[in-house]
Amino acid sequence: MYHSKKIGVFISHISGEFQCNICQGIIDKAAEFGYFVEVFSSTDGENIGDYGIGERSILRIPNFDDFSGVIFVSGTYLSDDLRERIAQTLQSKCTCPIVDINQNHTFAPSVALDNDSATGQITEHLIGTHHYRRICYLGNILEPLFSQKRKAAYTQVMALHNLPVADTDLYECSYEETDIAAALTHFLSTGKPDAIVCYNDRMALTLLLELLNRGYQVPEDIAITGTDMLEEGQALNPSLTSVTFPIKELGIKAVEQLLIAIRGEQPEEISVIKAAPHIGGSCGCRSTYAKNPFYFQHSVNQRVSQMENAIMDNIHMSSSLQNVVDLNKGMDLLEQFIPHIGCCAELYLCLYPDWDSVSTHIRTITASEEDNADTDTMLLKFAYKNGKRRHECSFTKQSTLPDYLFDTDASAYIFSPLYFGEKEFGYVAMAYQGSQMSYQLDFFSWLMNVSSMLRNISENKRTGLLVSRLEEIYMKDELTGLYNRHGYNMLSEELLEKNKNANTPIAAFAFDLDGLKEINDTYGHSEGDFAIQILGQALEGAIRETDICARLGSDEFYLLAVNYTEEEARALLYQVNRYLENYNKLHTKKYQLSVSSGFILAQINPSLDLHELFKKADQEMYLHKKRKA
Repeated sequence: MYHSKKIGVFISHISGEFQCNICQGIIDKAAEFGYFVEVFSSTDGENIGDYGIGERSILRIPNFDDFSGVIFVSGTYLSDDLRERIAQTLQSKCTCPIVDINQNHTFAPSVALDNDSATGQITEHLIGTHHYRRICYLGNILEPLFSQKRKAAYTQVMALHNLPVADTDLYECSYEETDIAAALTHFLSTGKPDAIVCYNDRMALTLLLELLNRGYQVPEDIAITGTDMLEEGQALNPSLTSVTFPIKELGIKAVEQLLIAIRGEQPEEISVIKAAPHIGGSCGCRSTYAKNPFYFQHSVNQRVSQMENAIMDNIHMSSSLQNVVDLNKGMDLLEQFIPHIGCCAELYLCLYPDWDSVSTHIRTITASEEDNADTDTMLLKFAYKNGKRRHECSFTKQSTLPDYLFDTDASAYIFSPLYFGEKEFGYVAMAYQGSQMSYQLDFFSWLMNVSSMLRNISENKRTGLLVSRLEEIYMKDELTGLYNRHGYNMLSEELLEKNKNANTPIAAFAFDLDGLKEINDTYGHSEGDFAIQILGQALEGAIRETDICARLGSDEFYLLAVNYTEEEARALLYQVNRYLENYNKLHTKKYQLSVSSGFILAQINPSLDLHELFKKADQEMYLHKKRKA
């Protein structure tokens, strides 16, 4: 295995700031103690239709015996089903310690963030420092659990100071501007409040805009506070009083608790990282913004530009890959889009052995061979490292990547599943430069484009099998497996067209089974069909791969071939007759099988008439039959 000390991390929606910071804390702290990190990332619960059904394939990627410990960031999963699947899998397959990052205690020692009680500290600051009396609380109905905790911290402090909290001091709503406007109207219905404590910065910033639209100044007329320390809030002048968001510390603490368990000691059942108030100027304190607001505006403009570029890149990638039906061509195209992934140092695309397998139903319809995929073997189909593409190779599923790829420069890989609906293709593993998390939301589109391409290739294989089967039904004789009249007509035209300017010798053969009527009348039509099959086998064993042999009627066979000499033509007839003679000797049928045949040789030229050519071959065949009578 490419690393003996390894920590597995299961997390969802890794593109979020919260998730990125947690992962960075885990990676940095793990690296201090020589541990490698494998991050298994999901994007569950998004409204992406049938595409998202295969999200559970995240559990197919890891080798659970490989981990020294696992960190499960269970609070990031929107889908209860996937969260429970992962939890059950970890409990059943992992023999190593597990730490959960969640606000609620679960099956494992937990690390939680308390950024709710700091709302009480901010309320205390508003009362103790600024002597505000009427303080309102603006809650969030979309996140009721956390909103209620923050309201409880606020009301507790208000009660300690014997300050009343009336119904007109409380309001819960969504992030919609109309809802925030209604909240402000509610607060103002009994007079102007001194301050409004908001559930988070996002609500506080929308409220600030509504206050300014109504002619109020912040904090001179009404003070406001938030939570979560958004960059937009800190870019204001005065800056928004808020609550710190020590997310990276969550990841660090989780590793510390995990290492305690790895050493065989008992970690804390629940470890809490506490957020703290960050006093800006929106509460009424003196505050100066450290940077000119131009810097923030420039940053916003850059992000908008990057988003626009990402949209265009995604459109380009999608249009380039959507019609790909050849896997190797797809990988060549994929190489062009690696630079679109910011700060990507390594990227590997690994496919399961059954990634393009077709259903048993399709294999039955198309008479295809069973897929004998070696389920212990993976295919590294695309490898990119340090600006260069590497060779593809196979490797065993004992490790998530081939051993030779690993070096000490990387301390973490992020694994994302490739799937479409219920079809699981494999996964992508990626490492960032300097092991610094730079996962962007547009990478999810990148993954969807790759998955869609793999689905198209897989569907093309399925369609190809069905089309081949339909062509076979249309062109092949069901009884003998040789061509039927449709196949003969189509292929004979192609053969003449291909050789029309080469003055190529051509041979037309006609065959007719002797005594078929007597076999049918005496032994039944099933025995007659059997006799026809034997003649078909005799012909199939004698002809060349390029010859066109067809059953045109009951026991009537035509053979069209090029580059036959008369000697070779007679040798073919000898082989057919010899086959039937041997059959008669080896089998105890009450009848003997024999065939009448004739052939004619000619040269391909523009005036050649195949109908006339076979008419002459038929005449030769009837002469042969007459001589045998």
